[in-house]
Amino acid sequence: MRFAAAIAISLACGGVAQARGTCAIDAKKAPALTVEVTPKEASPFKLRIEGMPISIEPGGLETAATVRVKGALAFEAHLGANEIPARIKRGVDDLSGMLHLAPGREKLTLHANVRAKVVDASIRLTGIELRGLTLPCDALTLDDVKEPSLSVDESGDATRFVAKGSTLHFRSAPGGKGAAIEAAVDDPSALELKRVEEEGGWMRVTTRWPDGTTLHGWVKRDELVEEGVRHERLGDIAPIAGVSAAPACEPPRVGTNERIVDAPVAAGTQVYAARYLGPWAKVVDGGKLKVRFRPKDDWAEIVSVPGIACAVGDAWIPSAAAKLPADAAPAARAE
Repeated sequence: MRFAAAIAISLACGGVAQARGTCAIDAKKAPALTVEVTPKEASPFKLRIEGMPISIEPGGLETAATVRVKGALAFEAHLGANEIPARIKRGVDDLSGMLHLAPGREKLTLHANVRAKVVDASIRLTGIELRGLTLPCDALTLDDVKEPSLSVDESGDATRFVAKGSTLHFRSAPGGKGAAIEAAVDDPSALELKRVEEEGGWMRVTTRWPDGTTLHGWVKRDELVEEGVRHERLGDIAPIAGVSAAPACEPPRVGTNERIVDAPVAAGTQVYAARYLGPWAKVVDGGKLKVRFRPKDDWAEIVSVPGIACAVGDAWIPSAAAKLPADAAPAARAE
């Protein structure tokens, strides 16, 4: 009976763990990003995708994020933790309570947490990186976000404090107690801190960015030095430069005795990295794709897919899966 009970408990616990799932950040139209595909028994290759439905699941500390692409081709790819194009969907507090992030904040590095509802994170702000954050999964998005209006802190020319070294350690309580956030400081003037109170060699400080992002906590007094008269953070107020447009795609090349046509490809068709080798994707809806083929060849190559920039590359299908012109049929199948 005890053995049976132990099995029942084990199964129940396993079901709970499985039910947790993984934090997934979805987008109906993916922003432009380059992902790495790792086919079975074939060399990895990279694709640039944009505008198709995707879902990104952050990986662990030693593993890349998983990108699930759901366009004309369905496949999985990988992305570095610091390359996930996530941003803050709404104003949100880190679970420590010391950091409030304004909507639209990006430059996040994300890792999976044992709890599916949160992720471990760091964020790059002007001149600093804040590490050791825990953010709600549902506060993240891949879509565009309306950013808040900017305003400058009008607290006057009070004495401010900055980091003495390259790192500051924020705690939610004095004496090194409570939750912790680490600030890696590239430019001390980028993190000007206002003193709120002091206790036993610790100073409670706070700072605010023009978009409403705020940070407050307790820092060892000997990690700080007086800055003097404060100045505006012009780098945070200046508009962000636009992303340069991607180079125009060249039309796919056509070799000797080759043709390129728009042909329907059967839904469910397996896509390979090479002939007979490296399955990595499946055709979803059976619509038309741009296919390069040679007459009487058993294999054809997909050269263009909506949402995948320029040529696909490494995308082979059996010729029989596509409705190619009659003269494309392999000799063994010709009627």
